[in-house]
Amino acid sequence: MSPPEPERGIEDAAGLFQSAVRSGDCERLRSLSFSGKTPGDDARCQRLLERLEGFEASATARYGTGGAVDFASRRRAGTVVFVLGKDGSFKWTALLGRARGEEVVGTDAPRSARLDAVASSAVKALRGGDCDRLAKAAEGVLPDPRAPATACESRDRQRAKLRQDRDAAPERLGANSKVAFYSLLPKPDGPYFTLVLRVEGKRAALQRAFAVPPRRGSSR
Repeated sequence: MSPPEPERGIEDAAGLFQSAVRSGDCERLRSLSFSGKTPGDDARCQRLLERLEGFEASATARYGTGGAVDFASRRRAGTVVFVLGKDGSFKWTALLGRARGEEVVGTDAPRSARLDAVASSAVKALRGGDCDRLAKAAEGVLPDPRAPATACESRDRQRAKLRQDRDAAPERLGANSKVAFYSLLPKPDGPYFTLVLRVEGKRAALQRAFAVPPRRGSSR
């Protein structure tokens, strides 16, 4: 088994997201999200579309199976976080706020050793089912510190796969000043995880581990 490979680039994902926002079609926007459901009910979606009115992508970067797209709209500037989905296209997962005139794409990340330690600690917590540990680590980093714990608690099967392969360890894909991406592929058959870490100053925390089936072929 080996990591999935993108069939379409992050630039294509940015273009599709921009087109969906400008169309005002919630179903189109949902279809481009990793879960196929975000941002939830129609009222929430409409509020999101209002905040993104005039969306214009300004810079893109791919980090293995993750990606980031800087944008500006009439009301705000921000960055869209993408991860690779099972269909081979990048799916959006979150929006990060940023000040106008600042950039995220192309910025320097914190020291690699610090991010590596956070990723390793997060995998250990996932493997052991210590979901509350993820919430504690996210305090002061994520707007909703309970979000990674909630995702952890609902994925018993994925955590069991990590327990089957105690040697599976995260591998750095790339990072900037606001988000970092790691891969994780437990043997013998996955799933393949893209770990998304949020960065806040010198701190970082797991936002979520996104799982897709790996490719069948030569192993890593």
